[in-house]
Amino acid sequence: MPMYDYTCACGVRFELLVPSSSSPAPDCPRCGALTSRRPSAPAILSGATPPKAMSTAPQSWAGVGGGDRDLITKWRREMNRRQEFEAKHPEYTEHRDAVAAHEGAFEREPLTYRELATRAATSKDLTEAVVQAAFDRQVSAKTKTS
Repeated sequence: MPMYDYTCACGVRFELLVPSSSSPAPDCPRCGALTSRRPSAPAILSGATPPKAMSTAPQSWAGVGGGDRDLITKWRREMNRRQEFEAKHPEYTEHRDAVAAHEGAFEREPLTYRELATRAATSKDLTEAVVQAAFDRQVSAKTKTS
């Protein structure tokens, strides 16, 4: 009996022995929703871990050693490997939204344009939406440290 890795939209990941590779995916043990089969970790690129995620790439000039060519080349190759990996295994694709703000209150959790548009649609004022989002993040950060 083969062992497969499964994942659910609610975030649960688990392994399960199944009678055959054609067996249907089991229901999620937490929420009961249908799960999807993932490649097992050792089967991915003949290694135990997938390539580094896009979110781990340097985001600043200082992050690439002030423009160090070798470091930039290393990261470019790593990100190309990740893109190839995500093309083969779309279930590992990271969700990436354009970032509207990433400093100050948004340092730990950037404000995305999608979130900004949602907030602006309810308040009808873009500036008010940004201020409210910053306030929410500061309140959230204070409650986490308390």
